[in-house]
Amino acid sequence: MKNEFKKRVFSPATLVQLTTDILKSASSIRDTLQSSRIAPAFRERLWLTVTSVNQCRYCQWMHSDLASANGVSKEQIGALLGSAIQAVPDEEQLALSYALHYAESNRQPSAIEKKRLIEKYGQALAQDIENWMLIIFFSNLSGNTFDSFLSRLRGEPAPGGNIAFEALFAILSAPVLLTVAAATKNSVNPLMSMAQAK
Repeated sequence: MKNEFKKRVFSPATLVQLTTDILKSASSIRDTLQSSRIAPAFRERLWLTVTSVNQCRYCQWMHSDLASANGVSKEQIGALLGSAIQAVPDEEQLALSYALHYAESNRQPSAIEKKRLIEKYGQALAQDIENWMLIIFFSNLSGNTFDSFLSRLRGEPAPGGNIAFEALFAILSAPVLLTVAAATKNSVNPLMSMAQAK
């Protein structure tokens, strides 16, 4: 049986949809980027949690480094990359649980879970959490789509993939993703091993 690339990737339609969602949220995202309502370590824990579901290796590498630089321990980074959110600050538990749900549901969180998020954190902080998750979700799928083209070259295409779309996406995203890979890969390999061992 032929191997297939199993990670979540962009299709032309999902790229348009996610880009449209980001553009519609531009004002809110700008507010999130300018605010300090979410500490950098909390933001990195959110990003690692979403990435643990989507499995973008470039985001794993980059945000492991950034999390470490913002005071997140190597043990916690490894746990988060394995989707384990138990050993995080109590006040972040619900947000990280929501981040897992958000990613696992492919950005379709239940109304009940969203209501719980708003009740716990308030509208502004809940919106910041959603904005950070939207940003990392886009990044995750970008890295995975680049890798789906590399996988196709090895004879392992993504189900339903489109070679022309993947090739164009790979050409456009290569400068950023290869720079991330070169800058971070060696420093986080032990962390990746910890996450994969979970």
